[in-house]
Amino acid sequence: MDRKSFYTRREEFLNELNDFILPPYETADKYEEEIVGEFENEVEESFFKEFIDYLSENAFVLDLACGDGRYTLRLSQNAEKVVAVDISPKQLKMAKEKCKNRSNITFINASMFNLSLPRDYFDGIWFSQGFEYVPPDKREQLIETLHMMLKNNGVLYMSVETWMYPEFINSLKELLRDVKLFFCWRFIRNKPLLWGEFLYYLSPETAEVRCRGWHYHVHTDKWTIHKLLQKVGFKILRSKLCEGYIYIICRMRSHE
Repeated sequence: MDRKSFYTRREEFLNELNDFILPPYETADKYEEEIVGEFENEVEESFFKEFIDYLSENAFVLDLACGDGRYTLRLSQNAEKVVAVDISPKQLKMAKEKCKNRSNITFINASMFNLSLPRDYFDGIWFSQGFEYVPPDKREQLIETLHMMLKNNGVLYMSVETWMYPEFINSLKELLRDVKLFFCWRFIRNKPLLWGEFLYYLSPETAEVRCRGWHYHVHTDKWTIHKLLQKVGFKILRSKLCEGYIYIICRMRSHE
């Protein structure tokens, strides 16, 4: 198949991507902290505390891909203003209910790829468990947008799903799983995927899953994400690999 038809099909796939992302969030009936806890693990909790320490009392914060408000409420208690953005109407409804007693939060139903927010506006951006839905060919554009929305010396936190683990054997197992899924969808099922992307089947048999069907994710590695952040203009302050996630906190360099 020629390159033109691959990229034509790629564009069609990206236009339909929400069909593979939204269903479990639109059918949710429990808050994430009821299932997993307020934080994913102690590492994420330590990054949250560090993120807050970088903020001033009058900070403006973006909670990107806020979901059901898992972190929004805590962020609003440590900032003057929080803008919480998510593409799922159901998740935003749950977040609004959770945060109904806070007056310093603005909720916006929007895609992370179509943000109409001011330049040089935020002191911090909290972006937890959303990067696994960013296709490889949209990563740089998104991170550039986040860079532009931050004030000089603003802070960005990201948790990035990866095939990497602290233990080599676990990394190898996850990498082989990713390779298997990628080749299956790219070459057997003929989906126009880029490396790192895959679909996997959700089953409602466990508490963590809300529906049945195919779900999209993308994995990357720490070298790729570090290089991209530095290319766009971020200085990495701390990065930690834990339980299939890369936790990163970084500070933007000047727009000049």
